[in-house]
Amino acid sequence: MAFKTIILNSPEVKPNAPALFSNILLGIGQIILWGGSFFLLAILAKPIMQETGWSPELVYGSLSLALLLSGLLAPTIGKKINSQENYHFLLYSGFVIGAGLVVLSLSTHIALFITGWVIIGIGMAMGLYDTLFASLGKKYGTNASKAITQITLISGFCTTLVWPALSILLEYFDWRTTCQLYAVLLFVSIFPIHYYTLAAYRTGKVKNNTLFSIESTPATPKRPTVYYFLLFSFTISAVLMTAVSLHLIDILLDRKLPKAVAIGLGALLGPSQVGVRILEVILPKRSPVKTSIMSAVGVLAGLGLLLFFPQMAFLGIIMYGLGNGMRSILRGTLPLYIFGSGSYASIMGTLARPPLIAQAFTPFIGGFLIQHMGIFWFLAVLCLMAGINVVLTFGIQKSLKVREPDIGVV
Repeated sequence: MAFKTIILNSPEVKPNAPALFSNILLGIGQIILWGGSFFLLAILAKPIMQETGWSPELVYGSLSLALLLSGLLAPTIGKKINSQENYHFLLYSGFVIGAGLVVLSLSTHIALFITGWVIIGIGMAMGLYDTLFASLGKKYGTNASKAITQITLISGFCTTLVWPALSILLEYFDWRTTCQLYAVLLFVSIFPIHYYTLAAYRTGKVKNNTLFSIESTPATPKRPTVYYFLLFSFTISAVLMTAVSLHLIDILLDRKLPKAVAIGLGALLGPSQVGVRILEVILPKRSPVKTSIMSAVGVLAGLGLLLFFPQMAFLGIIMYGLGNGMRSILRGTLPLYIFGSGSYASIMGTLARPPLIAQAFTPFIGGFLIQHMGIFWFLAVLCLMAGINVVLTFGIQKSLKVREPDIGVV
């Protein structure tokens, strides 16, 4: 079979990705943004419900609404990033999420509380992973892959840092003041982080883009097979991540583990996810396609162990954590590898919508399955979805028809 060498995002040559210090700052920014939005209710939901008397459906449903709105806005924001040379969405995302937190803190009626989450949902669309990765791809082309890996490594400590910090604040203040203090942190940190790392510098040392061997030109949305494989894979991965994050302790308790043991085992998830990201940085590089297969297999193996071998729950959590830890990196690197940087921002926007919408409905559907079928069958459904995802990742590899060297891709 004859292969030819091409440049992934030819003819445009992009500057080097940001230095390590800039990536550390961007990772810290993601910790702050995720902590003030997606992960907020894990700590604040209980005191909010205790003070207001609002039902869990209303409180958690507000977060679902924010995720849904974020997913609906993602393609539009991606197109804007692709067509413009500015970083306004990232620059002002902290102000928007912070404003939403202020509205939450002032809400005495559920309608105002929901309004606050609508504002937060807009900010999530402006500042979380998909927008950041799209902006990095637009600015640095294929050279953004290393930055994405380093940023997701750092931001993997989000719950490790934010949840204890919120818990400490709740020891001294009520949930309303906690929201206001967190809003101040967003107001003073996110704009300068993104201005220093992205907006202030528009030039850089130029180097050639990644070369690789391919039978034909890289897949694009005009060749839809690989695009839809990727879309369905990302959507299933997002649903699995949300479902396991919400119900991991319930799963472990249903597996007849004592509560203290279940909580201790659940704590293995974060280090496992961060650990695999460290390995992605220091070990020899693999193509994102191969990494995606490893990720999907790891998630399936972990969930399978939890379902059929509960006595090996510790290994199941580690395997799942390793697979899911790769997923955050792949959200940025795999589309960049497949499609190049020319339309990367737009593609990131369209790829973000279905996963975010699916995540928005996951708490409701998961709760329904658990209530009517039980934890065992809920976990069995997750295993089935994970198996489908493995098939999809192999489909991506087959559709690309790429002979992938193990050098300089991620």
